[in-house]
Amino acid sequence: MIPDPPGVPERPFPPPPEGLPVRPDQPAGPGPKGLAAVDWSIVEALLMGFVTNILLAQLVVGLIAFSVLGVTSSDDPSAVYVGVIADLAWLGFLAGWLQIRHPGWRERLGIPTRLTAIRIRDAVYGWVAGLILYPAIAIVVAIPLTILFSSLSGHEASTPAQLPQNLGTGPAIASVILAVFVAPVVEELFFRGVLFRSIRDRHGFWIGAVVSGLVFGAAHYVPAAWQDTILLQTVMVFTGIALAWIYERRGTLVADIAAHMAFNAVGIVLILAVH
Repeated sequence: MIPDPPGVPERPFPPPPEGLPVRPDQPAGPGPKGLAAVDWSIVEALLMGFVTNILLAQLVVGLIAFSVLGVTSSDDPSAVYVGVIADLAWLGFLAGWLQIRHPGWRERLGIPTRLTAIRIRDAVYGWVAGLILYPAIAIVVAIPLTILFSSLSGHEASTPAQLPQNLGTGPAIASVILAVFVAPVVEELFFRGVLFRSIRDRHGFWIGAVVSGLVFGAAHYVPAAWQDTILLQTVMVFTGIALAWIYERRGTLVADIAAHMAFNAVGIVLILAVH
């Protein structure tokens, strides 16, 4: 490099544009597998979830969908369509918030802009991990908790029904789309991408995994007998922690989303089989 003439102040180079990969000779970021730290606070992460999901997706879009489709209760099979619409709305509102306020969010969360062989391997890893996770959670967590809550309540505990009864072909297909394709994407984006990372990047993996897992479990509230409701929520807490570990290990939401898809695919098959 040719130096500036004497007396001429040094001219700094402009900063590189956002989104470029980290050079091998530069230190990695503090996020999973060297990802840059997220630039939103824990408070903003919780606010994102409340505004984009509870207020906009569930109350506004959900109520409109209930009215337009003529759905009168959550036991109506057509309520599944409302669930698909509300989750798609949540995904749109959440991505919009991130894009407006945090333009570099995709790179920070490890979401690729194009498909590569590495990302395909991440997806395969996540899918296999999700298939293993379902029976692991059932054996290690669900069965012992079922015995415990049955003993405490004096009634046989079981996870409450998460779908309406007597599903026709259309609602059954919509249930598969919701469980396997829509919910894993938006839930991983928020619970692991937005919430977990906002805590983890400041307080470490275990605090981030446990706190975001607790919120994930609370979000899976289904009205039923207390032992059934708490059983489902507790199982989801441990599932959320496991999904956070997959994200931490791979450093991309691709693996996490694939794991969640596989986990839900097993679950929806078992649920529909007994309907």
